[in-house]
Amino acid sequence: MKKLVFISALFMFLFAALQSSLAQRTDWGGPWGVGAGLGTTSYIGDLNEHNANRFIIMPQSLSFAGKGWFSKGFGPLTLIIQMDLGRLQSRDYRKDLKFRGSFYNYGAHVKVNMNKLLLGRKYRMEKWHFFLQGGVSMMRYSSYLTDIPNDTLYSEVGYAAIGKSLALVGGMGIEYKITDEVNFQILVEYNKLNMDDIDALIKGSSNDNYILMSMGVSYTFGNVYVSGGRRRSLLWGKY
Repeated sequence: MKKLVFISALFMFLFAALQSSLAQRTDWGGPWGVGAGLGTTSYIGDLNEHNANRFIIMPQSLSFAGKGWFSKGFGPLTLIIQMDLGRLQSRDYRKDLKFRGSFYNYGAHVKVNMNKLLLGRKYRMEKWHFFLQGGVSMMRYSSYLTDIPNDTLYSEVGYAAIGKSLALVGGMGIEYKITDEVNFQILVEYNKLNMDDIDALIKGSSNDNYILMSMGVSYTFGNVYVSGGRRRSLLWGKY
């Protein structure tokens, strides 16, 4: 039910963005782009209990990840093909269990430039741009669960039928235009998974999810075309 509500809300938002842009006669051309970023993952699930040791400042559920993407702009919307590669980890102090795992996922996302959606052509005067982003990804992962006191392997999963998941992704971020072609980006994404064994501990409910917080740089190109004998730049609507 939650997935249906998420997908319905996403489509309603994109429909509203389309109607607003058509009303403003937005040019639906846009540049191509490539980008890469680094960040941290934060696991959410059965094993992310609060730290028993109050002197531990860093949460036990933090790990690292990298990402890369290709993009194509369509007015205020940007279609993104994205791939993430990283690790997940956490521990449960009450049961003396810890898990570590690695994953990669790939999927299609849609980014909505809120500045362009709300301000029309006036958004070109701004260096900072706020955006929303959502989509669907396919995830592959491998994890193992360890009994801490005995330092023995408790259970594990691998890159097989049990080691894959569909993820619904929703996030928001800000982008700063360093130049007309180069952008700096900060993005927070919530990945809702449809399984419960990414921590190798199955309890019967699909509650293993994670947050990816990243910083990255993108480069846009192919932003000029010829229309009516006149060259027009499509980068962020400038012409």
